Amino acid sequence: MNALPNLHTWDDGATWNTGGFNREHLEKVIQIITQRFPTARIIETGAGNSTISFLFCGPSKLVSICPEPDLFGRIKEYCASKTLDDSAWEPIEGFSETVLPDLAKDTANLFDFALIDGHHGWPLVFVDFCYLNQMLRQGGLLMIDDIQLHSVRELANLLREQPGFTLAADLGKALIFEKTTSDRGLPEWNGQPYIVRNSAG
Repeated sequence: MNALPNLHTWDDGATWNTGGFNREHLEKVIQIITQRFPTARIIETGAGNSTISFLFCGPSKLVSICPEPDLFGRIKEYCASKTLDDSAWEPIEGFSETVLPDLAKDTANLFDFALIDGHHGWPLVFVDFCYLNQMLRQGGLLMIDDIQLHSVRELANLLREQPGFTLAADLGKALIFEKTTSDRGLPEWNGQPYIVRNSAG
């Protein structure tokens, strides 16, 4: 990737920015995905330059969940301007907490790579994880962004100690975990070392 496009505005167009990822982050993600999954199936909460980077990987399927149709339009315009194939892209307009439960009902609809980068507050970071974990295959990769935020960092802390997940890459502001289990969910609290260790009594 060359210069990242300014896809995001949070002040009604007064200023524009590229989002939270820089080029080095995204190039590393592209490298990881293309080395491990030649025809990856990818899903993300949120959208932006991550979406464009995923399309550079030549995925067989890319699902992006975001409540901003104008952002989807800007991504499409960028892809057209760069003749970047977006035929595998399925943008879904909506909030992840309402979209993901329906997608997760299809137990055969498994993905190789999932990115949590939508709503960053409690409980939605964990809601996204709950359903994306159900849809992530064994051997798949889960990326969580913005671990400088306490809500996201707590999920990272949980996964660092959780059997069935191993840290695959540390990008500074984001972590990538490999899912090493076929379980669709986490065990009860006493099967979660981070929770046990931080519980009274």
